[in-house]
Amino acid sequence: MSSATTTTPPRPVTLRLDQLEKKPLAGEGNFVWKIPFPGGHEGAAVLKVYYGSRGWPLYAKKTVGNLLLTGRTSQMPRTRFRNEVDCVRLWEKHGFRCFGLHPEVKVEGLPEGGYMVFDWTPGRHFREYFRDASIPLDERLATWRRWVPEWHRRHALAVQLGEPRLIHENGDVKHVMLWQGGFTYFDFEICFRSRNVRDLVGREILAYMRSVGKFFGEELYERMTDVLVQAYPDKSLLLSGWEHAFRNDNPVIRAARALDRAWKPRHQSRWSKYSVARDIKRRLDAASLTLNA
Repeated sequence: MSSATTTTPPRPVTLRLDQLEKKPLAGEGNFVWKIPFPGGHEGAAVLKVYYGSRGWPLYAKKTVGNLLLTGRTSQMPRTRFRNEVDCVRLWEKHGFRCFGLHPEVKVEGLPEGGYMVFDWTPGRHFREYFRDASIPLDERLATWRRWVPEWHRRHALAVQLGEPRLIHENGDVKHVMLWQGGFTYFDFEICFRSRNVRDLVGREILAYMRSVGKFFGEELYERMTDVLVQAYPDKSLLLSGWEHAFRNDNPVIRAARALDRAWKPRHQSRWSKYSVARDIKRRLDAASLTLNA
């Protein structure tokens, strides 16, 4: 006879905002503080308050733009809170590590449903790690090569499940950390709503690789793009980056992007999504010719 294993829920904790020592961290539109938290890593946690630095008119304006123009979720504070909590739980359900949640912690002085306490995670952001010249280049590229299949696994799951929340709306090298031998993800308060998940995969691929170019420069970008094309298991899914830029299923969007490329100088820049999409497509074509030779 077997017995079920039960997990004891964490004991409720109540903190008072006016008594907390708060160290400001990076945040846009939110208040994000490092706070003392016994039992957390380094005795700390992160308090994120979604009723942040923007006023209600700007929240409303951005919400209208998100819902009507860009296919994203609302900017309103409680919706951003719910999105982030739901996404963390969804990603972790599928094996992608995120900042841990502490819903058992209540903070007096803050509105219910407008804040969350997260684990303090003292890892290294991709943005810092990959441009650290003190780490041998081969070691950095090996880390990238190890991460790319995990990236692909999430993309493949998103397409298989038709789940846009598995696409990182704010996906770039600022929002992945190396931590305890693995990778940790954060910042999920805004999500995509489109059910054309393959197109969202392509968008995310281009967003990540554009950030690689902007933060790390041409030489490292070229090396990391080479590794991406080599290590990404499903080349047809990787092609979705080029399809997003040049072959959208919607003819209106496809025509609008053609006009963008022709009329807007920023879309002709080195790190535009169109330039990065061409870089990936060129490598995929070369790999295909090699295989068929």
